[in-house]
Amino acid sequence: MSGKKGKFKKDMRPIDVWGLALGAIIGWGCFVLPGSAFLPKAGPAGTAAGMLIGALLIIVIALSYGYMIRKFPVSGGEFIYAKEAIGKRNAFVCGWGMILAYWSLIPLNATALALISRYLFPGIVQQGLLYQIAGWDVYAGEVILASAFIIIMAIVNIRGIKQAAWLQTAIALTLVGCILVVTFLVMGSADWSNLEPGFPDGRRWWKGVFSIVAMAPWAFIGFDCIPQSAEEYNFSHKKSTSIMISAILVAAVLYIAVCTVTATGLKPWQELLADRNNWPTGHVVRNTIGLAGIITLGIAMFCAVVSGMNAFYISTSRLMYAMAKEGSLPAWFGQLSPKYGTPKKAILFTMSASLFAPWFGREILLWIVDMTSVGAAIVFAYTTASAAILAKRNNDMKQMWIGITGCVFSLFFLSLLIIPGMPGYLSFQSRVVLLVWILIGVLFYLKIRKTYVKGQN
Repeated sequence: MSGKKGKFKKDMRPIDVWGLALGAIIGWGCFVLPGSAFLPKAGPAGTAAGMLIGALLIIVIALSYGYMIRKFPVSGGEFIYAKEAIGKRNAFVCGWGMILAYWSLIPLNATALALISRYLFPGIVQQGLLYQIAGWDVYAGEVILASAFIIIMAIVNIRGIKQAAWLQTAIALTLVGCILVVTFLVMGSADWSNLEPGFPDGRRWWKGVFSIVAMAPWAFIGFDCIPQSAEEYNFSHKKSTSIMISAILVAAVLYIAVCTVTATGLKPWQELLADRNNWPTGHVVRNTIGLAGIITLGIAMFCAVVSGMNAFYISTSRLMYAMAKEGSLPAWFGQLSPKYGTPKKAILFTMSASLFAPWFGREILLWIVDMTSVGAAIVFAYTTASAAILAKRNNDMKQMWIGITGCVFSLFFLSLLIIPGMPGYLSFQSRVVLLVWILIGVLFYLKIRKTYVKGQN
């Protein structure tokens, strides 16, 4: 379809959609969190178990996504599903949670470039110290680097989905290849006794496992980017389910691979963490396979960052476009570029909002990670519930029970994050940021409710 007619171009192949999902799932966290969150919380055994359990639960949720994509092959994904099944008020809540989950991951990935540069090229980008915030030194050089990539990825996405999709596919395949190369090289000389003990000392094993499971909505967020570009597929939407499942499984393997490399490659994992290196994974790779290894890992992490930014640019802009078309965002966001057939104005707004983030330092942005899991869990619950409701209307009992099961899993994820005392309970800072986001959403809803809802539920 022609962009001149105000329609999306159907330029996305199955491999492009798979690359979109995997590239969105595997971001900076796959390389940074093994030493800073995964292993400290759960140890190598707990991390592997938690990732596998989380992946299986997410796959059940993905089955409902596949069903809804077939029913509603349009941009907007979960927002549209909630509107059709439950009503406009709930659709707004779902969409507001999605914007938080999607947009926040663009600057989070961009600022990860600073971490890469600090380890691979110490002192080169760290020029022009501006200030310190939450214990993190903010340098003008790092701000410029992150901002440049935010702008570049916006330009790529404005120029058309075909270019963005080709880039995403190439980067995703490079990412997988680099991780596998590093894994095989490190494992070839690894001492497997370094994996002992399987769980952190002084913590019950199940708490460690469930602390990782609680992160699954964040760890695997990205498979749900697939419905956002549903209007741009050049293939049958029936393939969406298998594409999502394969992306989730590959992502789980990559997460576990990087954690295993970190835990086994140099010394017993608890001793490694006690050394308090800025980047344990990078430290292990550099000291086991040398410069070539750390360059390969750096390429993988760079690919993860760029693919994550690209995927969430695609998803955020398509979501904002769909919400604008439904009247829950200003109509300005619902305009497509006549030349490129892309939601140019939504992309530019996303870029502008993201450019503020590098100035706040990485530690504050990390508060958003757990909050993103909350947004994702809420969106998953809405989508699975919508699938169950529509399946019941269509007398599809099998899909109805799949949807109900997925909804239960989604609420389980949410409970791990918001109930005090649970393994994944949000930090105080994350709770504050989440509250601010909710209040902004409430104020915005009050402003648009008369024109948007029009008496509907």
